[in-house]
Parts: sequence; C-alpha cells; structure tokens
Amino acid sequence: MAFIFKIALLAIAALAAIAAPIETSPRHTTAAAISFLGLGNSTVSASFHAAGSTYSGRGTWFTDKSGSCDMSFDTNDMIVAMNEAQMGRNTKCGMKIRVNYQGRSVTVKVVDTCPSQYCSSGALDLSQAAFKQLAPLDKGEIYVNWEFV
Repeated sequence: MAFIFKIALLAIAALAAIAAPIETSPRHTTAAAISFLGLGNSTVSASFHAAGSTYSGRGTWFTDKSGSCDMSFDTNDMIVAMNEAQMGRNTKCGMKIRVNYQGRSVTVKVVDTCPSQYCSSGALDLSQAAFKQLAPLDKGEIYVNWEFV
C-alpha cells in the first residue's frame, strides 16, 4: 500500500511540473520529491532540470576549499555552491551554470551544496573569483538569475 501511495504522489508531482509555467523551478522540486520518495537516483533526478529554464535568487560568496561534491577547489576557481533545495543528493555536482547580474555573466561549475539555512531555493554561493566577475566583493549579496548550460 505504501508503494501505491508513493506512485500516486509521484504522479501528482509530475503533473504539477508539467502544468507550471516554465520560468519557475517546479522541475527541480519534482526531482527533490522523487528523491524524497526514495524512487529516484542521480540519473533520474539530474534529468529533471529544464533546458532553457531560468532561476533566480540571492548570490553571495564563500571561501571554503572543499565541499559536498568531493572536488578540490579554492577561491580563485570559477565555482559555485548550489542551494540545497535544487542540489538534491549532490545530483548537480560537476554541472555548469551561467550566472547573470546587471548585464554581466559568468559560467561556473557546481562543486558544493549551500545549506538551506544560508541559501533558499534559487540562491547560489559563488567563489570569490566568480562573484568578482559580477560585482565587487564588498557588495556581499546580489540578486542573480541563472541557468544550466
């Protein structure tokens, strides 16, 4: 009976993703719902981001040198920590995204997860090098749009 309930929830989540406007992020929510239900794997979850979809949120910068994707990096690398809600179970590790702010853009690689207490859905935590391509570090926080590339 629990399996049937999970399938029903999955079907409802899939219908909600199809019916939602393209500029929102329901496809990511659907991937998270699949992971939550224990029915997805990284291949299935990663395939739910919609090509050409644009997301938005708060952009900040960080100074860590290791993260959830088990990749080494430093503050000079063009990298990003993706918000936990859209990262899923590290399913976006290694993916590239283009981040835009006031006519400037930078392409970065996902190497870490930004915990939900710091990054809500849509938010990104950029390396210092990536943030500097968009705004001065002393700005601290910017509102960005981004997409998978």
